[in-house]
Amino acid sequence: MKKIILPLLICFSLFSVSTVKAQSWKLDPAHSSILFNAKHSGISFVNGRFTSFEATVEGGTAEDFSNAKVSFTAQVSSINTGVEGRDNHLKSADFFDMENHPTIKFESTSFTKSGENKYKVVGNLTMRGNTKEVVLEAEHIGTIDTRDGGKKAGFQLIGTVDRNEFGVSGAGGSVAPMIEIICNVEMASQK
Repeated sequence: MKKIILPLLICFSLFSVSTVKAQSWKLDPAHSSILFNAKHSGISFVNGRFTSFEATVEGGTAEDFSNAKVSFTAQVSSINTGVEGRDNHLKSADFFDMENHPTIKFESTSFTKSGENKYKVVGNLTMRGNTKEVVLEAEHIGTIDTRDGGKKAGFQLIGTVDRNEFGVSGAGGSVAPMIEIICNVEMASQK
């Protein structure tokens, strides 16, 4: 009996140690950006960003983020395309309807490895009160040790959403429905 129990205890201990490595991460907004590109009149692109946002990642390790959970919120009031009149129009009921829907939210439902340093992130995106499933391709750029003994990890996430599916349908036909999203993310491990 002792011969069976000892190996079981060792296996359980090793499994417990490996699951403890899962980490919580917090976005570093000073080194991150949430960008978008929209085709205008079929001949050029207008790009913009949200300057006020926060995100957390629960799970994963510095080496492997499989099965991590991502939570993200951006403030519509922080939209910035470099043209104040356009920004105000985007905040209006024609587009994001900031008065009734002040935030954009994303909650991941899966975070799976798709290649070396590559992940497929699936989740629910909510804009203007409408929630739809979206898929983002993520690249783990790298991880470094920090002076305080923690870790920092960097990612770039890219995806495309149909703004009309979320009711962000203003501007008639001058703005294409498909909007490219680019998230450059630096995050720090939490103790």
